Amino acid sequence: MDARGGLVPALWSGTSTAVKLLIASLAFAGAYTGVGATRDAATPPAAAAPTQRTTVVLSAQAMPAEEARVPVPGVISVAAAEGTGCARTYHAQSVIEPDGTGAAVLYDWRLWRWSTGTREWLPYTSSAPAGFVGPGRAVAWHPRIVDNPGLYRVELAVDGEAVVSEKFRVTC
Repeated sequence: MDARGGLVPALWSGTSTAVKLLIASLAFAGAYTGVGATRDAATPPAAAAPTQRTTVVLSAQAMPAEEARVPVPGVISVAAAEGTGCARTYHAQSVIEPDGTGAAVLYDWRLWRWSTGTREWLPYTSSAPAGFVGPGRAVAWHPRIVDNPGLYRVELAVDGEAVVSEKFRVTC
């Protein structure tokens, strides 16, 4: 009888058992890690040391739009234009006075939202660039804020220089 004839099936049997045990061990380790991660995510973090809180005082409130009253150059007025609840359009307007050279004036609008997480103003939306040639004029923009309460401000950039509105709070 050949010694290899009985040895090969025994080696294959042992190898397959080792592979099965390895796969089962990896599956168990993965399941254990997943359960641990789930438990850690569900456990509230330990109470951290109290942090200093700063109260922000609003310098403007969203008021009904005043179509007849146009702001002065360098000032942006922002008012609630239409909508109810958490879907509202706002009316931002300002006056742009060209420098008198007759060159084209290019401008665009940006809406910024205060991030309490990063404690900085982040861009929320913007308009397409626009422009005109001629005497100064009132310009307006109607950004829409849907289902996103928070603190906002509007920026008007004219030929690379920006003017920023006062802060206003959007609530639902």
